[in-house]
Amino acid sequence: MNSKYFKSTLCSAAVVALSLVMGVSCTADDVVAGKDIDFDHMESIYDTKVIMQDARTAKSMNIIDLYKEGYKAELRINLTKALEAPVTFEVSVDGEYVDAYNKANETEYRLFPGAVTPGDAPSVTIEAGKTQAVVEVNIPSAELEEGVDYMLPVKVVSANDQLTLNEKETRCVYVINDMVKVSDCFKGDDLPKGFLFFEVNDANPLNALAFELENGKLLWDAVVLFAANINYDEEAGRPFVKCNQNVQFLLDNHETFLQPLRKRGIKVLLGLLGNHDAAGLAQLSKQGAKDFAAEIARYCEAYQLDGVNYDDEYSNAPDLDNPAFDHAGSDAAARLCYETKLAMPDRLVTVYDWGQMYGTDSVDGVDADEWLDVVVPNYGAHAYPVGKISKKKCAGIAAEFNGGFGDSLNERNARMILDEGYGWHMGFAPDPMKADDGMVRRNHWKTIFGRLSGAELFYGCKLKDPTIFYKKNDPKPYVYPDELPLRR
Repeated sequence: MNSKYFKSTLCSAAVVALSLVMGVSCTADDVVAGKDIDFDHMESIYDTKVIMQDARTAKSMNIIDLYKEGYKAELRINLTKALEAPVTFEVSVDGEYVDAYNKANETEYRLFPGAVTPGDAPSVTIEAGKTQAVVEVNIPSAELEEGVDYMLPVKVVSANDQLTLNEKETRCVYVINDMVKVSDCFKGDDLPKGFLFFEVNDANPLNALAFELENGKLLWDAVVLFAANINYDEEAGRPFVKCNQNVQFLLDNHETFLQPLRKRGIKVLLGLLGNHDAAGLAQLSKQGAKDFAAEIARYCEAYQLDGVNYDDEYSNAPDLDNPAFDHAGSDAAARLCYETKLAMPDRLVTVYDWGQMYGTDSVDGVDADEWLDVVVPNYGAHAYPVGKISKKKCAGIAAEFNGGFGDSLNERNARMILDEGYGWHMGFAPDPMKADDGMVRRNHWKTIFGRLSGAELFYGCKLKDPTIFYKKNDPKPYVYPDELPLRR
């Protein structure tokens, strides 16, 4: 049934019924309900509409951080119902929209000056019977004027007369947050790097951004989310990756809490350790290791992580009747590392030298140097090479920040790291809001920075005193110490 006809007929019938009830007569002109309404140009609920949004946020207005490597936006084009034939859309930058937006909102945005390209081609097709397509838009880094706000409106158009194209719904707007000039963590190929564990039940990993040298470079090069677990699925009879609510929150919100670290060069790794059951990182069989490594690789792919850190703690004895398990030992741990590198050769495989996680120098004749990227020690110790691994892959010290023990990166230890050729130093559990009996220790954050004074020997400039901190599950930087709360 034609909805336009339906609406006018319904209105006319209502007028006639009202006239009969009131006992009044009416002429033909009187019963033309809404005669001043142009029904031919009214949008019908039966029309096929086009809606475009950012695929990541499902919003038509977005703020993005633009770093040196540029930004890849994914635009999702939706039809409110499928068509019987393919429909093609042209994708382009809508430069005129910026002036219109400024006039309507009393703003002063400028059109983004970069050479934006819609993927490999300026068009995208939704196939017959389908309702959705995604097009990638490449936004390159550009020389942006300081203090100027930039906007990038992208629109789609189609010549298909079966479609209802509403300007607002067929445009996706990006407001550019200029991060091109923001420095990263690269401090030199041959200089020692920092490896930092965050206890994510307590602290926000964005706090790594607070550790900045006087030259603007970031101190930490790798961050571990400590920690997810290897758990045993009783029903399935196999080990699996288990994330508590704090780890899962960061993974689900990785664009907000993890990707800002990666965009500044910091590698983000998922930490794994045992969880008081029969599953353990150093007691998997060959097949068990293959299966678990494949699951780790899927996690890294899904959440855009740079790799994994394995820590052999808190596991019970394995059930040797289960084909997923084997005798606990460094050989089984090495097998897991080897299988993990095979499953994700472009990502980092790292270990904490504790329990039986480290010590075997080869698997199936392949040297440990081929499948292990970083080894960090327990507090008060140095990581040591096995096989052809050199000290460049080992951390020379480990500092525990929460309890205040372990080694510090002071001048003496920094000199030892340089003299002996270690490639890394390690820190664990920095928390700007550490509390005693609920009261926040206001000097704790600055004390952590004081334990890192030897960085000057590595990089030729001092570590700045802290000026910012991040609260748990909050992406906003707060001023330290002014905005530090009294209680946790």
